[in-house]
Amino acid sequence: MKAHTLPKLPAKLATAVILSAVSLLLAGCFYMPGVGGRPAKAGLSINRSLLPANVSSFALIVGGPGMQPITAQYPVGTTSATLSVPSGVARTFTVLANTPSVTFRGDTTVDLAPDEAKDISVTPVLSSSQILIPDEMNSRVVQVSDMMGTGWKELSFSSAYDVDFDDQGHVYFSGSAGVVRVDDISGTNPVSVNITSGTFQSIAMDRTHGILYYSGVDVQGAGGLWRRQVTPTIGVTEDVVNLSGIVTGAVSLYGIAVDSDGFVYVENYYSTPELVKIDVTDPKSPVEVARYKGSLSIPWDVMVNGDFVYVSDKGALKILRLDRNLSLVDSFGGPQSDPFVGPEQFVAVLNKPITLIDENSSTDRLVTFNDMTGAGWTKYGSTGSGVGFFQFYSVGGSGSGIIVGSGSG
Repeated sequence: MKAHTLPKLPAKLATAVILSAVSLLLAGCFYMPGVGGRPAKAGLSINRSLLPANVSSFALIVGGPGMQPITAQYPVGTTSATLSVPSGVARTFTVLANTPSVTFRGDTTVDLAPDEAKDISVTPVLSSSQILIPDEMNSRVVQVSDMMGTGWKELSFSSAYDVDFDDQGHVYFSGSAGVVRVDDISGTNPVSVNITSGTFQSIAMDRTHGILYYSGVDVQGAGGLWRRQVTPTIGVTEDVVNLSGIVTGAVSLYGIAVDSDGFVYVENYYSTPELVKIDVTDPKSPVEVARYKGSLSIPWDVMVNGDFVYVSDKGALKILRLDRNLSLVDSFGGPQSDPFVGPEQFVAVLNKPITLIDENSSTDRLVTFNDMTGAGWTKYGSTGSGVGFFQFYSVGGSGSGIIVGSGSG
């Protein structure tokens, strides 16, 4: 998973946000005296156009200056509610809709005068996710809620290599079984995305345009980059992105990413490791926008987060941070007391700190940190096959993984 470009929001957006003190009811709710001014009446309508069918919990939080937050859990199919809210300025209505793997959030802030009746509309959009981790040699994808392994769930998938989400909350897996879309970690409604047969190492979702990119090797062993429209529905065709003249030498793509403007970042590992930013408006004639050929040893993956591009370099044991013009900003090798052992794949997680797989011949672990200072450094997991254990890209963590073939570019 490579494109982390959603707005920064509070991370704890699962059903745990539903507080035990419920002071909000549907039509006919009561006013809590001594909290804010005289009540106002809010007619809340919820635009569910972006919500999937597999919403498993639905909640509303109302807050603002001078009032105690009021919360309630609603039936998953709720489209409207009439409620009484203490009057005052900046009353924020937050709707949270959870699927087993992602959370949709919508916020609307209004001023409410005493005794006023006001219609309010909220549109929940994809906001955050659980942590989904490809565990290739254990042939599974693992989902946890945090870096303590809370809520461990797993789904079998042959040689799972990469994971990403679309804006409708679908989950995409890539590996030796191709690219498959499912509703969530439960694996319901599986759909094959790739038309070209092959093994696919890296995927990246362009949520702005609803396009999934996937790189790997076809059945003839030639490396390449493909894309397919996947939202609002899966398209009938598949595009081959022509990388001739864009990448140096044979195509051996370890990592790909897409930013919020739809530009694609291709990390080619061949005789000269490089990172190229390309405009793929026309996949038959993509245009180079920027290129970085600096101090890359074994670049493994690339991720876009806000204004920056992050590259994991397994050979140099560090993360590089570049701006979107691919000028180097800085690098990070992990805390001095616990440096990286082999930084590889950025895992699929929205609106949370930088999270990636870090492994060598004796270690398989997940690490997370807030920024390039290493603040919030946390690690989870060790080598094995049970709950809390991983074997990422080869048994024992040597990291050979799916090495994308060196067919002609």
